[in-house]
Amino acid sequence: MKSKGLGDDIEKFITKPLGIKKAVDTVAKAVNKDCGCDKRKATLNKWFPKKGHLTQDEFDYLTMFFDSYNGKRLNNEQERDTLYRIYNKVYRTNEKPTTCSACLRSIIEDLRYELSKYDYD
Repeated sequence: MKSKGLGDDIEKFITKPLGIKKAVDTVAKAVNKDCGCDKRKATLNKWFPKKGHLTQDEFDYLTMFFDSYNGKRLNNEQERDTLYRIYNKVYRTNEKPTTCSACLRSIIEDLRYELSKYDYD
């Protein structure tokens, strides 16, 4: 699974390899309490997402957008600007919002492809 951010990296490169995760899970299970690791990991992923990757909020926005997008027109300039903001972050560019329909279509298709690579809960 791809790392979504700092929380995943800490688990993947520190707590699992050093056996910390297994020890904490064992103790938490023994005392019948949640260690809070998943919540902490999710919070760190949200605060420090991988650069170029979608955050949970961006994923949710794009999912909602593509559920209602009919391939014709955007609802408003704010929607267009949000798509450009996400696109620029993911692809590390500085494209300016434009009314060019071919440019916008290309950005939308790139974001559709990017969204297809993710599997958020």
